[in-house]
Amino acid sequence: MAVLISLLIAVAAVAFVAAPFFLMTRRSSETAAKNPDASDAMADILAEKETVYASIQELDFDFKSGKLSTEDHQMLRRRQEEHAASILKRIDELEGKPRQRETARTGRREKRKR
Repeated sequence: MAVLISLLIAVAAVAFVAAPFFLMTRRSSETAAKNPDASDAMADILAEKETVYASIQELDFDFKSGKLSTEDHQMLRRRQEEHAASILKRIDELEGKPRQRETARTGRREKRKR
């Protein structure tokens, strides 16, 4: 009897852990069926976005730990932020969202620099 209960608990645990993988696959295949080219491009861009965000976090960590000077950190971070902005523009273009006005972005940049 104890073996049967242990087996049922093990099967339930495996099903619980594996379920998200099967659900995500089904959702992504439904999206791919609607527009296969856009979904592949979007997946690539989203992966690139995550890589750039991780790079920015790593730059901040390196600066805080003393591995980067202030000038190097600012230059590298600005470069990564520009790359992230271009990625976000491409995501907006794929999703069909309108772009924000340039003046609003420059105003926010100036506030952040102060």
